[in-house]
Amino acid sequence: MIILTREEMYAYDNYTIEKLGIPGKKLMENAGKGCSDFLKEHILDPENKITIFCGNGNNGGDGFVIARYLHHWNFDVNIYLIGDPVKMSPETRENYEDCLKLNIKIEKLNSENELETAKFNESDIIIDAIFGVGLKGSIQGWRANLIRIINDCPGKTISIDIPSGLDANLGKTGIAVRADHTLTMAALKYCLVLESGREFCGETRLIDIGIPLEIAKIIPVKAGMVTSENVNYPYRNRLYHKGNYGRIAVIAGSPGYSGAAILACRAALRAGGGLITLFHLPGMEQIFENQLLEVMTSIIPFKKSGEIDFAQMDKKISGMDVLLIGPGLGLSDNSRKLVEYFLKNWNKPLVLDADAINTIAENRELLEFLPGKLILPHLGEFSRLTEIDIENIKKDPITALKAFSSRYNTHILLKSATSIYCDNNNLIFDISGNDGLATGGSGDVLAGIIVSFLGQKLDYKDAAVSASYMLGIATEKLAEFRGIPSIIPSDIVESLFMNWKI
Repeated sequence: MIILTREEMYAYDNYTIEKLGIPGKKLMENAGKGCSDFLKEHILDPENKITIFCGNGNNGGDGFVIARYLHHWNFDVNIYLIGDPVKMSPETRENYEDCLKLNIKIEKLNSENELETAKFNESDIIIDAIFGVGLKGSIQGWRANLIRIINDCPGKTISIDIPSGLDANLGKTGIAVRADHTLTMAALKYCLVLESGREFCGETRLIDIGIPLEIAKIIPVKAGMVTSENVNYPYRNRLYHKGNYGRIAVIAGSPGYSGAAILACRAALRAGGGLITLFHLPGMEQIFENQLLEVMTSIIPFKKSGEIDFAQMDKKISGMDVLLIGPGLGLSDNSRKLVEYFLKNWNKPLVLDADAINTIAENRELLEFLPGKLILPHLGEFSRLTEIDIENIKKDPITALKAFSSRYNTHILLKSATSIYCDNNNLIFDISGNDGLATGGSGDVLAGIIVSFLGQKLDYKDAAVSASYMLGIATEKLAEFRGIPSIIPSDIVESLFMNWKI
């Protein structure tokens, strides 16, 4: 599924109108008709009192078309016009005048005084067609007060294309309409999947307005979203043996943090890895031997001098196909030496998570060894890596991700309510899951799935994106029979098979 920026949506519109010969008026008619059909079928009751707020742009034009259809179906419809008819596009103005001809009640709303006398608090349904994807910056003045009043209204709110107040590329930049449903045209926009915008969108539904998505072959799209239709799990073959599914090394765990290593290894096993070996510091062997019956364990060798014996470590790990380092590793001097050594010397797929990332953030000279590696930071870890405040990352995560990935030629999966994979060629969103993932250990499970998928011959992109999606869907499945607050990471590990389609 493609995700469009403001500029890409404009390009799709223009190509459809200028190259394919579909008039802008037809696209607006399709948009309004598609929204009206959805509203009639899924939202509206015949007795509903409906208020539509229309701006003077094309978003408002969609609102006028909706008003026409609902009026034709005998719904009680009123319109508030925000803006000046003189500034309307020809298509919007034509639909505005059609509403006037149908005697649909239209009141102008262009000042604080008019806002104070307006009466729409008793509406059952409010339709927000004020600002579309063209809005940049935040809404100010009396219009901001209008948004506050809309948000306080008890009825349902439906936003057309995107909730007014969201920046199509960035998400929330100020006050915005908090919609119960968002009916978006042709394709999803960044603001509908970015974490800063998702909470304002409610349930999002795509409306087909006649723009063929094959245009993506002509006008390349920068971003997509993983779904059940495009997720790419490892190939399985009944004739394969365990070696075909990867020899997977995990360097993880430290006193007090053994659970991170255990969860990562169990997830790697449950996700189909062939042979998993946990390399750990001395003194933890009894814990891991007792907890990891199906996983091999190996003590990291030390010299008599107390230094890690990397020559012996190389012999132990040389036959492995992929390596995960970091879950529960701690920030000791030995942890730093392990991270540094394998950053510099491991030439196979390498996944860096948790304390491996924190170690790099504390020893910034190690950043130069990130090219060709995969890192799995959450927002706090990414903030430490980039030295950008978390709130500033939230305001524009895409720019931060692209800049870091480009500078260090690395692969990143930024973990959050919306997880984002980024490398020099790809930008992929994952919105699966629920707040059952908001508990310590779920990131360790994800890391284990990813390294398992790498061992099963997926590339970095597919391993990271598919593992993130598998984790999210498993959590959604769990929520069908277990209360979300009670979901724990070990539940997720045992549920990974639920959504694996072979």
